[in-house]
Amino acid sequence: MKTTAILPIFNEAKTVAEVLAVLLKSTVLDEVVVVDDASTDDSLKIVKGFESSKLKIIHLQKNIGKTGAVKCAVGKTDADILFFCDGDLHGLQTKHILQLFNFLKNGEEKMVVGIRDRGLIHNLLVKKFGPLISGERMISRKIFQKIMQDAFLSKLMEGYAMEIVMNNYCVKNDIPIQKEIFEGVTQTLQPFKNKNGLLLLAEETLELSKTFIKLKINGIKK
Repeated sequence: MKTTAILPIFNEAKTVAEVLAVLLKSTVLDEVVVVDDASTDDSLKIVKGFESSKLKIIHLQKNIGKTGAVKCAVGKTDADILFFCDGDLHGLQTKHILQLFNFLKNGEEKMVVGIRDRGLIHNLLVKKFGPLISGERMISRKIFQKIMQDAFLSKLMEGYAMEIVMNNYCVKNDIPIQKEIFEGVTQTLQPFKNKNGLLLLAEETLELSKTFIKLKINGIKK
């Protein structure tokens, strides 16, 4: 069973080195594919500074968004298990990756989601009720391919809504979703990334809401 980490980045110079170092160190990952989505900072330069036989770098000349970058990376690997990871994390350790891998190592068709640590109450509520919008997750390649082969779902995943679409597909098709708390892992929130952070956060929230409504209206057939 081959397991590949996919790390889409856009202007993550402050955190990408920390995240990439952990991914490359993980013994359960056979490959790490970094997709630089036309960053304008030093993100790509930092990534190129790493030397590892596990590392594959894809540099996009034009920004196509997180989901587009992920689709591009999936097309460049033949891995059986896909681990999606954001590049703006703090505190990620190899043990967190192992947490997810332990539920998929036998090739089961399921999805495992890592929930970022935001305190006991938040963690308990999210683990029990959701919403599961975390970018850190492992999923069987077979499941991801089935989603991509559905024209309606594939189009919905063109923006910020990749996680919601995967969640919805798994729920509607009785595919198990395991939730794991990533103790000590936090994220740089969108408003603190750049001067347009609040605007981008608003756009993302609006798009997620629209996607959720479309999924509810159209439903997903097995």
